[in-house]
Amino acid sequence: MEPHVLHSRLAALAVGVALALGVIALVCLLFPAQSLTREGIDYGYVYSGAKSSSVEFVESAMTEESLLVFGSSELSTPKRIVPQVPAQVFGTADYGLRLMLIGEAFDQSLWHAIALGAYQQAGIPRNKVALIVTPGWFVDGGQDADTFGTRFSYSLYNGFCSNPQVPDEAKAYVRSRLEKLGIDETALNAANPSLPQDYLNAFALKALDDLKLRQGLIEVRAKGIDLVDEENPATPDFEALRQEAIKTGEQMSTTNDWGVEDAFYTNQLEPALADAKDSRADETYSNTPEYDDLNCFLDIADACGIEVLVVLSPEMGPYYDYIGIGKETRAASYERVRSIVAKHSAKLADFSDREYEKYFLYEIVHFGWTGWVDVEESLYRFAQDGV
Repeated sequence: MEPHVLHSRLAALAVGVALALGVIALVCLLFPAQSLTREGIDYGYVYSGAKSSSVEFVESAMTEESLLVFGSSELSTPKRIVPQVPAQVFGTADYGLRLMLIGEAFDQSLWHAIALGAYQQAGIPRNKVALIVTPGWFVDGGQDADTFGTRFSYSLYNGFCSNPQVPDEAKAYVRSRLEKLGIDETALNAANPSLPQDYLNAFALKALDDLKLRQGLIEVRAKGIDLVDEENPATPDFEALRQEAIKTGEQMSTTNDWGVEDAFYTNQLEPALADAKDSRADETYSNTPEYDDLNCFLDIADACGIEVLVVLSPEMGPYYDYIGIGKETRAASYERVRSIVAKHSAKLADFSDREYEKYFLYEIVHFGWTGWVDVEESLYRFAQDGV
């Protein structure tokens, strides 16, 4: 090869490398590493799918006082409607407990089982977690594939699969469920590599997911709140919080007898009532893989030595009676959850008897004013002393 040709090729290579490094540097500048958190900022109460799927970010944001709380859409309850939400109770005073909320709408037991395996490998403070279980998860047929597909996280699944403490039986069960839900086999094989192309796909998928999470975490960082660092030695006054919650509920649910927040009742619930009468009378809460998914979550916790508090949420009795999902159907579902929990080392905070209690829910499924206070008390007791 002529010297000038070799020189030209080397120069072109140098330019290419420089451009690649420049692109990488620009990406890192625009989208910082997942693990970047600001000292003195509490991100635990930020409701975000990106945060929930980033073990690196959560691991960096946690402290020894953190308790992972796995849940779904109830974690999004706005403080302007329910001032008793965790960010207002534990986020504004240091009682030796900081909640790290994990999950968003449509995250159910299968998603949480995967996340638990991924987070356990990174390390879980206190070696305790809580799982808020919603009765609506147990509808006949289970969660549809399209909905689950929007929440599937390759990063979490990869972490789950690489955790040697997760039992092989649990890994096989989860993979089978993912296959039935239509998750791309390329992703499944990449997290369980055996062929050369699996390793190549794993590299590509990890890079793409990393970039996606980096982008999502920009918004999360903007929503963090100042960390309370002045220790309050007193236990939260849950009774005072409860009395205040009752007053708030009374003030915010004046248009109906169910204790539903006014705007939700007027704008969403009341207009649909005529068509909703007995509309779900065929629902049984029995023909679903969700119970097995919950069992899998608890199997993983037991195998990994993680203590779990299962928080069993109620549904709003008057409304579900109205739409035809009767008390007996709901009671049978609650009992199945209880029986699954009883087969494991988990503890249970059972609020299923609150279906007809005003202000426990602020609409038909999500914790309301007194509901969040009672849930927070159960989380506090569990984190500090157990229940």
